[in-house]
Amino acid sequence: SSGINAEYGEIRSHLNIALKPCFSYLAQCRMMSVSMENFIKHIKLQITKTSPDLSDNEAKEELLFECENFFKENIYLAGKSISEKAVARIVNGDMILIYKKSQLILHILLEAKRQRKQFKVMVVDSRPDLTGVASCERLTAAGIPCSYVYINSCTYIMKKVTKVLLASDALLANGYVLGPVGTAMIGLIASNYNTPVIVCCETYKFSERVQTDSILYNELADPDSMLKTLNADDSLVAGWRESPNTRLVNLVYDTTPPALVSIVITEIAELPCTSAPVVLR
Repeated sequence: SSGINAEYGEIRSHLNIALKPCFSYLAQCRMMSVSMENFIKHIKLQITKTSPDLSDNEAKEELLFECENFFKENIYLAGKSISEKAVARIVNGDMILIYKKSQLILHILLEAKRQRKQFKVMVVDSRPDLTGVASCERLTAAGIPCSYVYINSCTYIMKKVTKVLLASDALLANGYVLGPVGTAMIGLIASNYNTPVIVCCETYKFSERVQTDSILYNELADPDSMLKTLNADDSLVAGWRESPNTRLVNLVYDTTPPALVSIVITEIAELPCTSAPVVLR
């Protein structure tokens, strides 16, 4: 087959037309994260490299192979490499603080446990999703001693912490770390106590975007989830929709300045936040 389709033209145009509604649907479901944007850019780049001489099925198979290769290299193998570097920084007797839930951070801690390192974990969580509960359950099931606190207790427990291990949703070109809302607060408290803050981030989450606050770019989650209490009707702002002067804002991300981060561990190397432009090039 020549790969020429009478309706769509050559296979590259065919693939672009076929995938465009899928990308639009994802964007309508929720705001795209940096990692999603980078993956879509990668797919579009691979489409431009597709040979026009391929048949439809051959082009699809080639694109699927590139997708699987992207996942393998940038997620699975990258996570394994980051885990090896991060585990090497964990020593016996450490008290490690983590925030909410991150599969990469959990993998690092479980790998350290498999290497028979003796350490404790302080799981810090915040409303409304309380994903730190799942982190605590998984770590305790593996035999790792854990403590669980809300983020408002962070200043009290930080004096016992030897390392802060955080995940990142993106590393921006100016060195700022985009993470779950509350990350910047933990970084600031850790900096005040001279506790090293280690951020783990795969390079596919690096972004050319420049941002210094959480307002320029962010995602808004469901405001009603902030009302979750034992009895939501007892909340002081339960009827906020009826009040013209009240608006609930449930931010998903915040930005942490590079001055608060000791080091960023990637699959390429361990580097300071300010070296993000070098990786992007």
